[in-house]
Amino acid sequence: MQDAINFPKKWMIFIALMQGLALLLLHQSIDLEFWPYPHMEWLYALYAISFVVPVMLLLALTDERQPLLFKMVLPFGLLLGVLGFYIGKQTLGSQYWAYHEFLAIFVLTIALAVFKALMYMQQYVSGKPFGYSSLFRWSWRNFLTIGLSVLFAGAVWALLMLWAGLFKAINITFFFDLFTNKWFYYPALALAHGFGVIVFRHLSQVIDVITRLQQALMKYLLILIVFISIIFMASLPFSGLQVLWKSGGSTLILWMQALMLFFVNAVYQNDSHERPYPQWLHRFIFVGVALLPVYSIISLYGLSLRVDQYGLSISRAWGLLIWFLLCVFSVGYFYGIIKYRDNWLMVLNKINISGGLLVLVAMLLINSPLLDFRKMTVSSQLALLRSHKVTVEKFDVDYFNYHLGRPGREALEFLQKEYASVNPVFVRRIKSALDNTGHEKDKYTKDDFLMVTKPTNVPDEVIEAVYQYTKSNYWAIRNVTASYLLPVDANKDGVPEYLYVRQLNGHLTLQLFYLAKGKWLNMSVGTEDYRAGQVDDSVDKVLNSGDIEVVEPEWKDLKIGHTVYRIR
Repeated sequence: MQDAINFPKKWMIFIALMQGLALLLLHQSIDLEFWPYPHMEWLYALYAISFVVPVMLLLALTDERQPLLFKMVLPFGLLLGVLGFYIGKQTLGSQYWAYHEFLAIFVLTIALAVFKALMYMQQYVSGKPFGYSSLFRWSWRNFLTIGLSVLFAGAVWALLMLWAGLFKAINITFFFDLFTNKWFYYPALALAHGFGVIVFRHLSQVIDVITRLQQALMKYLLILIVFISIIFMASLPFSGLQVLWKSGGSTLILWMQALMLFFVNAVYQNDSHERPYPQWLHRFIFVGVALLPVYSIISLYGLSLRVDQYGLSISRAWGLLIWFLLCVFSVGYFYGIIKYRDNWLMVLNKINISGGLLVLVAMLLINSPLLDFRKMTVSSQLALLRSHKVTVEKFDVDYFNYHLGRPGREALEFLQKEYASVNPVFVRRIKSALDNTGHEKDKYTKDDFLMVTKPTNVPDEVIEAVYQYTKSNYWAIRNVTASYLLPVDANKDGVPEYLYVRQLNGHLTLQLFYLAKGKWLNMSVGTEDYRAGQVDDSVDKVLNSGDIEVVEPEWKDLKIGHTVYRIR
C-alpha cells in the first residue's frame, strides 16, 4: 500500500499554516476576551473543527480522488463541531471550574473517533476492498506519523528555546521575546508539524517496517497474556469473586480483555489461512480467546453489583460502555471458534471492521444528547433518592455540582425547591454548593444558621458567637448533614459550656464554646481513635435528647514547673 502524496506540498503547508492561525485566533479570544469567549459552546465547536479538519487532510490528502476526501472530511469536521457545541453547553461557562474535566473526556473521545474514521476514509478513497489488514496498516501509519510529527515540532521548539536562551544569556532578548510570542509560535509550530507530516508520509515504507517490528514483538507478548489469562481463570474458583471486587476487579478484568483483544488483532491481521504460530500454539491462543466471554460475564456481574448498590456514575457508565464494546468483539471471536474451530480467523475480518465502526459511533454518541453519561447519572441518582435507597444525608451534592455539569446543576436547583420546607439542612448544602463563587459566606445569614441548627435553651450571645464562627469558617458547614448546639458542663463547675456538633461525611466534629474573661471562645474537641466518632442510631438518639455525659479522664495531667503535660 504505497501512500502517494503527489498532492502539492505548498497546499499542505498552507493547510498547516491556516490551522496555526485559527488556533492563535481562538487563543487570543480567550486572552483578550472577545467572541467566541466566554461562550464555551462556540469555543469547543471551533477548536474541534480547527484541530480535526486540517489534521485529517494532512494525513489523508493524495493525488487521487481529492474531491471525495473533502466530501467526507468536511461534513465529519462539521459534525464534531456540533458535538463540541453541545458539550461546551454542558460546562456552564468558562467560570465553571470543572470544565477541564469535560475538555479532557471530549478530547480523548474525539481523538479516538477521528483515528477510527480516518482509516475508513483512507481505505474508501483508495478504491480498494475493505480488509482488516489494510485498516490496521492505515491506523499504524496515521498513529506513528502524527506521533513522530509532534516529536519533530517539539524538537523545533526546543531548538528555538535554545537559540533564545543563548542570546538572552548575553543580554540580547529579541529572540526570546519573539519566540515566546503567541503570534510567532502558533504558526511556527503548526508549520513544523505540517512539514513533519509531509516528511513521514513520504517514509511510509519505513513506518510499515516499524509496524511489522511491533507485530513481531506482540506475537510473543500474546502468548504471555494468554498464559496469564488461563492461570487467572483457573485460580478464581479457589479465591472467589468477593476478593476480586474489593480490589477493583471489574476494571482489571476489562484491562485484561482489552489487552488480549489488542494483541490478537495485532498478530492475526493477515489472511485467515496464515498461521503466525505452530498448530499447537495456535490452539493454545484460541483457548485463551474462547475465555474472553467468561471475563465479560464476570465483569458485568461486578459492574451490576456496584450500579445496583450505588447507582450510575460517570465512571460506571464508562465501565458499562467499555464492557459492551469488548463483549461484542469477545462474543464474535467465540462464535468463530465454535463454528470454525481452527479456522476461527475467518470471522476476524468481518468482526473487526464492523466492531471498529461500532466504536466510532459510540465515541460520537457519548458527546451527544443520545448517550450523555451526565444525564444518565443524574436520572439514576435521583431514582435512588426517590426510592430512599440513598438518604438526603448521604446524597452527594458536590458530585452533582462539580462533575455533572448542567444536568447536575439543574437537578440541584430542582431539589432545592422540592425540599425547601421539608429538609432545611439538605437545602443549605445545596445552596452552599450552588453559590460556590468565593463570596457565598457573604450570603450566609443568621436565619440560615438557625434554620439548620435550631438551638434550644441557648443564650443569644452564645448563638451569636457560634454563628460568627461558622461564618468565618464557612467550609465547616458546607457539607454538614445535621448540626446541634447543646449545653454541657464540661469542667463541672456549675456553669454550662455549649457544644456545637456537626455531622460531616458520617462522622462527628465538635467545637466547645466556653466563657473566658467575658468572651465566648471556642476550642476543638477530638478523639485519638480514628474509628470513633462515626454516626449511628445511638449517636443520633443522644444528640437529639441532649443527654451528653461528662466523664473524668483516666489519667490526670502532670505539672513540672509551669508546664502542664497531658498523658495520651
